[in-house]
Amino acid sequence: MSVKLKHFYLCVSLTFSFLSLSLSNPDLAALLAFKSASDPSSSLSSWSNSSSDPCSWLGVACNPSTRRVTKLVLNALNLTGSVQPLTPLAHLRHLSLHHNRLSSATGSLAAWPNLKHLYLSHNLLADVFPDGISHLHRLRRLDLSYNRLTGEIPLSELAQLPHLVTLRLEFNSFTGNLDSSQMNTTSISDFNISGNDLAGKIPAWLSTFPATSFAGNEKLCGSPLLSHCPNDKINTNRTAESDSVQIRASCKEKKGLSSRAVLTIVGIDAAAVLAALVTLTCCCCSRGCRNKEGNREAKKNDKFRSTSRVAVMRESEEYQMVFFEGCKGFTKVDELLKASAEMLGKGALGTTYKVALDGGDAVVVKRVRERRRKTKVVDGFLRVIGGLRHPNVVSLRAYSSSMDELLLVCDFLPNGSLHFLLHGNRGPGRTPLDWTTRLKMAAGSARGLAFLHSGNGGKLFHGHLTTSNIIVDCLGSACVSDAGLHHLFPIPPPSFPDDAYRAPELAHSAPAGGAHKAKFLQACDVYSFGAVLLEILTGKIAGGGGGGAGTGLAKWVELVVEEKGLWELLDFELLRYREMEEEMVALLQVALLCLAGSAKDRPKMERVEKMIENIMKKGGNGGNESPAVDLSSDSSSVSENIPNFASS
Repeated sequence: MSVKLKHFYLCVSLTFSFLSLSLSNPDLAALLAFKSASDPSSSLSSWSNSSSDPCSWLGVACNPSTRRVTKLVLNALNLTGSVQPLTPLAHLRHLSLHHNRLSSATGSLAAWPNLKHLYLSHNLLADVFPDGISHLHRLRRLDLSYNRLTGEIPLSELAQLPHLVTLRLEFNSFTGNLDSSQMNTTSISDFNISGNDLAGKIPAWLSTFPATSFAGNEKLCGSPLLSHCPNDKINTNRTAESDSVQIRASCKEKKGLSSRAVLTIVGIDAAAVLAALVTLTCCCCSRGCRNKEGNREAKKNDKFRSTSRVAVMRESEEYQMVFFEGCKGFTKVDELLKASAEMLGKGALGTTYKVALDGGDAVVVKRVRERRRKTKVVDGFLRVIGGLRHPNVVSLRAYSSSMDELLLVCDFLPNGSLHFLLHGNRGPGRTPLDWTTRLKMAAGSARGLAFLHSGNGGKLFHGHLTTSNIIVDCLGSACVSDAGLHHLFPIPPPSFPDDAYRAPELAHSAPAGGAHKAKFLQACDVYSFGAVLLEILTGKIAGGGGGGAGTGLAKWVELVVEEKGLWELLDFELLRYREMEEEMVALLQVALLCLAGSAKDRPKMERVEKMIENIMKKGGNGGNESPAVDLSSDSSSVSENIPNFASS
């Protein structure tokens, strides 16, 4: 037999073999077609033409009796292209392809009538909402978040899915409104459409979800958002007949009332004002002389001046209450102490609570019990902090001061601390913190700290910056909290477990059991921020990875990269973002600049902020140039010694 004839018989044999395999399991061809079109990184190398049973392949699960594919889980494998080749998998019930680079969804979801779970989040899907969603009557969970989907959300079609529990569409580019009277109001319990461009009034059936489910849609209005719709009739008239009425008006909006109710309230308020005037007159007569000299001395010795943001101050023999711009929901300390509270945690300074106010608002109250500075100094500093307003700084709304206790009232931010987002729930079931979010947190923290350093003539500093003191708001922005408190109430060094945040000049000068002798400078904050950046990059708790103030975080980083390589240093959750390596290297170099051993070699926070903004804009450095070149005269000695990690 000739060689050509043998070759012909071999081809025919292989063809019949492949046809027989396809007939024995019709899903085989669909899986191989998807592998061929979507796997440039050979992540699906175990999928072989020679295997007659795809049910043994990576990420594939089948019905034991029919051997048809029912579950496909291929997350974070750098898959590209379209989901279209998988449409022949008619028995599919669970499809999970999140954290890939897929650019197109299937032509019609109707090809999977048995589908119960569909997870396509964190891809590059840029189409309109996938067609045929109304045919998936068994669908329970749908997650298309963090893509580039456009057009309107087909609420009328989603209304036809009686078992839908999860609907996650956040951070896409959806437009239109949410008006759909046909939508099922009982089945959905997990809902999020934040970060889109939706408009109009939020329907009543959606108002039960938290405001975070709608954040980032500037044109949305109505409950649970604070923005009222144009057609809503809300009486925002405020009275200003006394200090107590002013506070009440600033802290709670009044709804429209009947004329009889208005007359009743006016009568009660008038009687209260009259009684207050009589009481104040009596008090002034008996105490005026006594307070006159004290007030004069207080004005003379006070190191700070009250800002224009202070709304009102109430004084008595027991406490002093100061309100700042944006205060709402309470008028005195008793209302805070009697409100429903949930303890959020205990720190070196005191205990922090989440307090639910009568109007539905929530605030954070930090209770500082030990007073170590003069009341005038504390009050003056807090009035300066209370006058600061910036999107990346947690606002101080009010404080109450007494002889042995200080209550600080701040905004409640719902998404917890950066520390929890980085380290909480590590293990199975955790939602990884993606690279884009981490870089956004770094930029927001830098903006907040840079703003703080510019306050009060450039004399302010944080004093104890850690990932626990960086809180995330409803829009996912990082906000610096607890500014200056550890300076007001210094804690001996042994009380702090997080030495990795402390600048070397502070650690080396701290006597045993006592306060620091070295003067705290803004450069110390810069060092702490460098430790925060390393925590964002490595996923390790500061000081827990071998580095610390004693050994030098910068030296530890260089040693790890030199011996094991860059990706051994970075958080394993970032391994799926290898295409972002330039950005990670750039941020690591910024961290090392901040961690310079000498305070004079560290950049100003204003420069650090610009460098991180530059990374976000240019996607790294736009080349091989180190961000150190942006420092000019701030840190020339460090700039010359920044290692190039790109080749590690």
